[in-house]
Amino acid sequence: MEQKFDYDIFLSYRHKNLDSIITQKTFQFVESYRLPRSLKRKGYRDVHRAFRDTEELPVSRILTDTIDKALRSTKCLLLVCSTDTPSSEWVDREVSTFIELGRAEYIYPLLITGDPETSFPSSLKQVPDIMDRVMDIRTPGNSVRKMLAKEDPALLKILAGVTGCPLRELEREHGLRKAGRVVARAVAAAAVFVAAGAVSLGLMRQAQDYRDRAQAAERSSMQVLQELTYDLPDKLTAVPGAYSKISGILVENARQIQEILLLSSDKETAEYEVAANYEKLATAMSVLGSYDAAADYQQQAIDLYQSLCEKSGDMAPLASAENNYGKVLNAAGQYQQAAQAFEAAISWQRQSADDPVTLAAMLSNAGANAIDLGQDAEAAEFFRECETLLEDQDSSEYGVLSIQAGNAYNYGVLLYRQGEFLQARQRLGVAADAYAGLCERVDSPQNRNLWARAISSLALCLSNEGQYDQAVSQYQKAIAISEELAADGENTDAMTTLAALYNNCGLCLNIQGWFGDADQYYSAAAELYGKVYDRTGTPTDAAQYAAALLNTGENAFKAGIYDHSREKFEEGLKIYEQALSGMGDYHTAQYYAWASYYTLIFPRDYETAVDYGVAAVQLQPASVLANLNLGYACLYAGYYEDCDTLLGWVAGLGDGQVDAIRLDLEAQARAGLHSDHTEVLMTLLNAE
Repeated sequence: MEQKFDYDIFLSYRHKNLDSIITQKTFQFVESYRLPRSLKRKGYRDVHRAFRDTEELPVSRILTDTIDKALRSTKCLLLVCSTDTPSSEWVDREVSTFIELGRAEYIYPLLITGDPETSFPSSLKQVPDIMDRVMDIRTPGNSVRKMLAKEDPALLKILAGVTGCPLRELEREHGLRKAGRVVARAVAAAAVFVAAGAVSLGLMRQAQDYRDRAQAAERSSMQVLQELTYDLPDKLTAVPGAYSKISGILVENARQIQEILLLSSDKETAEYEVAANYEKLATAMSVLGSYDAAADYQQQAIDLYQSLCEKSGDMAPLASAENNYGKVLNAAGQYQQAAQAFEAAISWQRQSADDPVTLAAMLSNAGANAIDLGQDAEAAEFFRECETLLEDQDSSEYGVLSIQAGNAYNYGVLLYRQGEFLQARQRLGVAADAYAGLCERVDSPQNRNLWARAISSLALCLSNEGQYDQAVSQYQKAIAISEELAADGENTDAMTTLAALYNNCGLCLNIQGWFGDADQYYSAAAELYGKVYDRTGTPTDAAQYAAALLNTGENAFKAGIYDHSREKFEEGLKIYEQALSGMGDYHTAQYYAWASYYTLIFPRDYETAVDYGVAAVQLQPASVLANLNLGYACLYAGYYEDCDTLLGWVAGLGDGQVDAIRLDLEAQARAGLHSDHTEVLMTLLNAE
C-alpha cells in the first residue's frame, strides 16, 4: 500500500535574496499546478500541498520537531541550490534527514547558480544518481527574469515524481497547454485593443511597471527582515556577548515588520512574521534574564497566533507558543502560571494534527515545572507519558533524541530529589550521553550547556553514592565546558549552570571533609548566583542564591568558623523567605529544612527545630534534606526512635550519605551539641 503524505513537496533553501525569490516563485507554481484533464483521466493526481518554512513554520530556522515532522510527512524534497547553499548547516541537515528516511531517490535539486561541486551541500553529493534529477535554470549574469522563464518546464521533473505521471507525457501536455495559452492571450489582447483603442499603451505599461516595482520592493523588504529574524540571530548565538545585540536587532525588526504589514498584499504571512519575531525576542530576553520583557513579547506572539490559528484551523503554532510561554514563566519562577501555560499547550497540541514528538516535548516541560512546584506524582506522570510517546519514534532523528535527552534529565532530577540515586544516575547517564551525541551533530552553545547541566546532576548522584573520584572527573569536564560558555557574563543560562556545578562540586568536597576546598567552590557558586539574581530578580534565582549561601554556612559550621557560618545562614534564610511566595511546596520545604538546622545549631531551640523539620517533611516526604535535618532535631530533642528511622532511611540511600551524617555529628559535637543517643546512632550508621 502506497504511503500517504501530508505534503507533496518540501522546499529547502537558504534565506538569501536570490534563493528566496526563486523559492517563492517555485512554491507558488507547484502549489497552483493542475494536471491537464487528459492526464487526470488516466488516474494521475494533482499536487496538493507544498511546505516551506516561512510559509508553514515562520517560528524557527533550526531543524525543530515540527520541521522533522514535515520532512517525514513529505513525498519529495526540492532543494534550491546556489553557491550560498553549502554554507548552511540547516539545509544540509534537512537533506541528511530526508536521506536517512530512505527517500534519497525523491530529492530534486533546482540549480540556480554555481555548479554541483560548488552549490550542492555535502550530504547531497553522497546520493549516487542525483544528477539524473537536477533541474537546471542557471542563466548568464544570474538574471532572475531569465531563470523564471526556464523554471516552469524544469520543474516538470519533480512534478512527474509527485504525480506519478511519466515525464515525457507531462512535457508533451505542458507544451500543448503553453501553446494554447499563447493563442488565447493573443485573441484576448486583440479584443481588448480593439475595445479600448483610446487607452494609451504607454500608460498601461507604466502602470504595470509601477505594480511590478511595488511587489518587488515588498518582497525585498520582507526578505531582509526574514534574514534579520532568522539567519543573523541564530548565527550570532554562537558569538560571546551577542544576545544584547540580537535583542536590539529584533526590536527594530518588529517595528519595520509592523510598517510593512500595513502595505503588504499578503497580510497573513506578514502577521506570522511578526509573531515569529516576537518569539525570537522572547528567547533573547530570557537568555539575558529579562523575563518580564520575554513574557510580554511571548504573550504578543500568542495573541497573534490565536487569531491566525482560528482562521486556519491548525492550532499547532498556538500550542508551540503557549509551550514557549510556559518555559519563560518557569525561568522567572512563576510556576503556577507556567503550569497553566503548559496545560494550554498540551490541550491545543492534543487537538491538532497527530504529532507525538511535539506533544512529548511539551509533557516533559510540564513535568519539569511540576518538580519545581513540588508535585512529584504529577511530574512522574508527565515523564512516563513522554517516554511512552517516544517509544515508537526513531531515536536517531535529531529532534527525537533531543526530547529523549531532556526528559531523561528531568526525570533523573526528580528521582535524585526523592533519594533514588541509582535510578536517577541511570537516567542522568542516558541524558548526558544523548547530549554528547547531540553536540557531535550540532556543536551549539545550547547543546553544550545542556550537556554540562546533565553531567553536573550525574556527578551529584555519584557523590551521594560515595563514588567521589568519578564525580570529580565528571565535574572537571563539565566545568571546563561551562566556564567557556559563561565567560561573556551575559548568558544567564550558562552562568546558572556553572554556578550549579561549583555548588555541586563543593558538596562533593564537603562530604569528604575537605572544608577549605569546598568553601572555595561554594563561595564561587554564591557569587555567580548573586550576579544572576541581581540581574533578574526572579524568585527562582533568589532561591538558588539563598541555597548557595546556606551551603556555605553549613560548610563553615563543619569547619568550626561559627560567626561566618551564622552570618551565611541568616543571610540565606532571609533571601529564601522573601522569595517563597507562590513558588510551591518544593522550595517551601527546602526553606523549612534549612530553618530547622539553623535553629538547631545556633539558637539551639530543639523543639522549634523539630517543628520546622516536620513542616518540611509534610510538604516533601521524600526530600533527603528535610528528613536529614528533622532527624538531627529529633536526636537532640530526645525523639530517638524517630531519629533512628529518619537518619537510617537517609543512610540507606548511599555511602555518600553515611559519610555526610558522620561528619555532621562530629561537627555538632565539636560545637557543643550533646545527646546520649549519639553513640547508639553511630553504631546504627556503621551497620548501614
